[in-house]
Amino acid sequence: MRRETVLAGLMAAAVGVGACERGPEPTPTSRELLEEGVFLTLDGGSVTLSGGSGVGEGNVRHELLMTAEGDLDFNSGTDAAAVLVAARGRERFLTLHALLRDGGEPVDVSARLIGDRIAVRRMAIEEGLIRLDVRIRRPGDPITVPPSVDIVQHFVLTNRGVIPIRLTDVVEEGTRGTAAADGAGDGAAAGVPALHTHEWELESFDVGEWTADLRGVEPVTLRFLAEAFDEADVTGQVSGFAGCNQVFGRFRATASEALRFYGLATTRRSCRGRGAEVEQRLREALGSVRAFQLSGDRLALALIDGAIRFRAGGRLVPITPESSDSEEKGDE
Repeated sequence: MRRETVLAGLMAAAVGVGACERGPEPTPTSRELLEEGVFLTLDGGSVTLSGGSGVGEGNVRHELLMTAEGDLDFNSGTDAAAVLVAARGRERFLTLHALLRDGGEPVDVSARLIGDRIAVRRMAIEEGLIRLDVRIRRPGDPITVPPSVDIVQHFVLTNRGVIPIRLTDVVEEGTRGTAAADGAGDGAAAGVPALHTHEWELESFDVGEWTADLRGVEPVTLRFLAEAFDEADVTGQVSGFAGCNQVFGRFRATASEALRFYGLATTRRSCRGRGAEVEQRLREALGSVRAFQLSGDRLALALIDGAIRFRAGGRLVPITPESSDSEEKGDE
């Protein structure tokens, strides 16, 4: 995936009155600013923290658990992410928040429930993605048993808010073992790309009287990550690069070559030029796709008045990141 990484430093603060006499005021860290911040709540309201905690509607108490700095919209370097713990009586749940800079202050633009029986051990913003190292309970464990299974989760800020994603990587043909190259376990014949086995690179795109001009545009790609199979259906996540932003969503494909995309969302980079035009047209077109056709190493997505044509690139490999061995942990 084509992403930028911008590591944020300390956030700016005003120098107090009389600085010449008393010396410069210490610059607050992102955490210190967020401890006095305003956060969205899942019911559509907000809560203002003081010293890292606050009480919202319904007498729900919110506490700031963990923060991270980085670039979430690919346009600035001082965005932030935060995990809050909300509690009322014995009820307790965790929320993930994305905060963008607006006039110098971090503004919460999205809140998402991430669980009620988990412990967050570490969080970071890496190449525009929010990474959470969390500890969960085993299936069937009673609520009184502490979380004991370490996993890594990734989230991305899109025009639809913060959404969870699964990562994939691309390996060029001939660089992996025989079993993987033969498509072992995915139902694909050796050397014949299936919808979900390869990254697909855009070759041409026509809709109505418009034809995509791809000169100077970074390669546009799609990846289908299959999650569930039966005799007639494949469902899962779709991701890719649309010309300027990353695109994410879900898909359902059938043996009769029907294909639908659902819940498409993009990251929030500001776009201009040919890449922006291709992206806008592609987003609109994907929503109207109803069928696909595979022929050798070519994939065609059918539109009412056009088609989107791809060629097969490298094979897809799911990424399963290991949890960090860092001793830095949040409150559990």
